[in-house]
Amino acid sequence: MLDRILAEVPDGAPASDGLPEVVRKNRRERARRRLLDALKARGPYPVPEGVRGELRALVERWGQKGFEDAFPEADAFEIRCAEERDVLDAAARGDEEARFAAAERAYRREVEARYGQIEIRGLQLSARVRQDLEIAYVPLHVEAPPEALRSAKPRKTAGKKPPGGATTVEADVASTMLRALERSRVLATDALGSHPRLLIVGEPGSGKSTLLAYLATRAARGELSISAPSSTPSSGPAPIPFLVPVRALKEAAASPEGIAGAAGTEPWFVKAALQRGRALLLVDGLDEARAEVAGKVLPALTTTLDAYPGSSVVVTTRPAAAPGKDESAPRGFARARLLPMTRDEVGVFIDRWCLAAELSLNKPRGQAETDARAAAEDLKERVRASRAIEKLAQTPLLCSVICVVHRFLGQRIPERRVALYEAITNVLLYEWDRAKFAEGAAIGKLDAHAKRALLARLALSMHRTRVAELPAEEVVDRLAAHLPDLGRPEDEAAAIVAEIRDRNGVLVERAPGSFAFSHLTFQEYLAAMELVNAHAYDELLRNYKVKWWHEVIVLAAGFPGAHADRIIRGLLDRDGEDVAAGTMLAAQCAETAIEVRQALRKEIEKRVARLVPPASPIEFQTLYHLGEVAGPVLLRSLDTASTEGKASIIMLLAHIEYEPATRAILKFLRDPSRTDRPFASFVRMFNKSRTLAECAAFFTINIIQSSDTAFSVFLDAIPSADPSAIRYLRAFMDIAKSDKLRALIARAEAAHAKVSSASAARSPRRAARSG
Repeated sequence: MLDRILAEVPDGAPASDGLPEVVRKNRRERARRRLLDALKARGPYPVPEGVRGELRALVERWGQKGFEDAFPEADAFEIRCAEERDVLDAAARGDEEARFAAAERAYRREVEARYGQIEIRGLQLSARVRQDLEIAYVPLHVEAPPEALRSAKPRKTAGKKPPGGATTVEADVASTMLRALERSRVLATDALGSHPRLLIVGEPGSGKSTLLAYLATRAARGELSISAPSSTPSSGPAPIPFLVPVRALKEAAASPEGIAGAAGTEPWFVKAALQRGRALLLVDGLDEARAEVAGKVLPALTTTLDAYPGSSVVVTTRPAAAPGKDESAPRGFARARLLPMTRDEVGVFIDRWCLAAELSLNKPRGQAETDARAAAEDLKERVRASRAIEKLAQTPLLCSVICVVHRFLGQRIPERRVALYEAITNVLLYEWDRAKFAEGAAIGKLDAHAKRALLARLALSMHRTRVAELPAEEVVDRLAAHLPDLGRPEDEAAAIVAEIRDRNGVLVERAPGSFAFSHLTFQEYLAAMELVNAHAYDELLRNYKVKWWHEVIVLAAGFPGAHADRIIRGLLDRDGEDVAAGTMLAAQCAETAIEVRQALRKEIEKRVARLVPPASPIEFQTLYHLGEVAGPVLLRSLDTASTEGKASIIMLLAHIEYEPATRAILKFLRDPSRTDRPFASFVRMFNKSRTLAECAAFFTINIIQSSDTAFSVFLDAIPSADPSAIRYLRAFMDIAKSDKLRALIARAEAAHAKVSSASAARSPRRAARSG
């Protein structure tokens, strides 16, 4: 059998490699002996068809490498054959327990080998790079299922009340309060520990598939603790994971046979694990079922769970297509949504990605860690400095793309947004290009430039109709209208959409049957590109009062070759003698544009200076009614304004609830500078002296209710806030009745108590020394 396979597989090594023919012959003979030894290690048992197919594929891949001696797949095949001998011997003796135990040992090793590493994409090396989960993976959090929320109660702490009636609390009480807030965060592994039947809902690129690979690896190592479906903690043998990609199911069978086929094992082993109550089913992508089985997978899964009630199950899916509609979940399942990564989690992700990238270059561990630390610190600083980048980095997919951009642009991130988005979309389109599409795939016939052009047409058509998502049928129709311009037939549109749906990239299937760009930013960027290419500046200017179009207008001014002066001049002219939305957009365009005439820049500066910082309540109200379009201009004026001007700008940003200002306001929480003169506020000139820290506290109160990200940022910063800011927050606590505000104050008081305690501990020693 082996000789027949070898005879059909030629040596695929190139003749130009310079190897003598005798070396080629010897390598092939050594490979034959090695494979023959592996097959003999299985014992006197027939070689099943599945092993024959695996062997043929192995020989083909090995032949392409010239049968070089160091071939890891051959190592794995040898080990597997030796382990199968124990299983086959036990079966021959009729010892089912020994057979199951031997199969379990072999299967656990196989699962760990298959899922214990994740691919580090975008490194542009000759081979795909994989790293151990311990190095590269960042554990994800979910919104706690309802049962967990009810159990998250703040702990009471003993102690006297200090002057002013505030309660002294431990340093960790703020985080305890956070767990009781509406969107409590728990580790996905902890959610599974409490809910052995769990439906996890996540956006494309949020890390659902990687999470299941992580769970499978932890379970294979015996490191995953799961409660039994009866809600009692399981103290028995470790669960056995079976990862089932739904898109691979050719029939809607959640039977042992169907699970085994998808998980790559034997049906008898799956059935035995189910019967023993030790199976952990990891069902990936419920929404990705093939058309012929869609709608049938869930009932089949429910039937299996009814037949084997001791099983634990995790199912992942994208959000339901209809707003407000619940995702379909089997009865008895708890729902949990994957949450965006926090600022700290993004930092950990960057640390681990950079280390994995450096290790992929086969550097010594110490050197890799040093280089990774330098790269990660630089990137984290750049992410923190840009709200645009920070928002993109909240999902694992886009965070990894930003890491790739930083690495291959010499450890920098483009400062201009247009250049940044171009670099990010380049990476995503590169991943499409290197993906292994089926032979003859329609999207494989388009190069990167054609794909970008096709997506830009789609983005503009969506933006014109003011939608961020489209049904699959409409996407097909709109692509079909543009394909002939790229030299492709209309009827390829349906195939392109079908091929895109299985890959995370610029365009994704956000929910079953509903497509969107993976971030609205990409829709805006591509729509702006299409308008600039078409010189459609009049269309941009017509929409200058519509918030939906503001980012598109600003980005359009930043494209190479765009007539930025024409856009800016048109915006200023639409304001006439006033300072309104046109002026604010013109100022933003001047920031993104590559080149703007000096006279035009001076005209913008002169106009903006008439309103910023506001010198009267009327000017304050004018800027307030302009809303977010004034935000970037106000932010840029913060550093150069007087103390009174800064106070007025901070208060105005608070009224607008301009969340991108969060990081810029942080430094003022520590600023005790006081106003000496009246400054403009909403209804009057504010005569009472205020510290800038108090103004920053007012911004904090306004923004944390609507932004979890801002709340997280201020929670980290509040321990170092000026005392005047804490007093201001405390004065508002009874009025606002906000859990978030109470958590901020608790965190500040805990830090103050810790400092006071340390100071008191040092005082007796100082007194003794002076005595």
